[in-house]
Amino acid sequence: MIFLADRPAHGKGRMGATLDTLHRLQFIEDKLRSLREQIKSKQRSVRARQNRVAKIERDAADLHQAIRQAQAQSDKLELDRKAREEHITSLREALNRTKSNKDYAAILTQLNTEKADIMKLEDETLKALSQVDEHRKTESELQAKLAVEQEQVAKLARIAQETEAKMAAKLEALEAQRTAATDQIPPAVLNVFERACERHEGEAMAQLEQVHPKRAEYVCSGCNMSIPLEVINAIQSRDDIQQCETCSRILYIDAPQGALA
Repeated sequence: MIFLADRPAHGKGRMGATLDTLHRLQFIEDKLRSLREQIKSKQRSVRARQNRVAKIERDAADLHQAIRQAQAQSDKLELDRKAREEHITSLREALNRTKSNKDYAAILTQLNTEKADIMKLEDETLKALSQVDEHRKTESELQAKLAVEQEQVAKLARIAQETEAKMAAKLEALEAQRTAATDQIPPAVLNVFERACERHEGEAMAQLEQVHPKRAEYVCSGCNMSIPLEVINAIQSRDDIQQCETCSRILYIDAPQGALA
């Protein structure tokens, strides 16, 4: 049995054709994932701005409804005030016509009560009108903010479309490279690779790391768990794949230079 410590220096890191091709496939997957993430990032930015626009629109709609309600309240108070002023006019006429001290006192009490109520109505009306003005000011600010956000949405959407169009050719070329690479991999091995990709967000392979420079102790770089020496020997001596028993990533010793070309 050959251990890593016993291997000649010129053979360090040599992998079989299957692992070489898997490494090439992993490199292609990384590039594809990076390009797709860039596109998705731009799209997320657009959606985030669209959500901000939607919130401002909801706030503006709620504020517009509040303005209508405050204005309606103001109009109602104004009508009530006018009705009471008309009543005061009629009370004053009745006061001038009365000949009884008792009736005079009763009408005068009503007159004073109506005047006090009118003063309250005027205060409430001013408060409602002030609220309307305040709401309209806020509404104007929201509309200005909405215009800015809508402009940003259009800008970000344009950037996202340009990014997607710019990367379309690169994605197509990488997809072709991926197809060529997968054609060279046995279906069972490819199935293992793709399952590991799904489990670890595209990172199907993990390099072996030596824990101590003077001892043949190695761990999986993906999960940092110990790897038996027989697994390491199998990787360097046979053209098949070995998986980490803990995280299921496909293990390798050194990445071949050709895989990254």
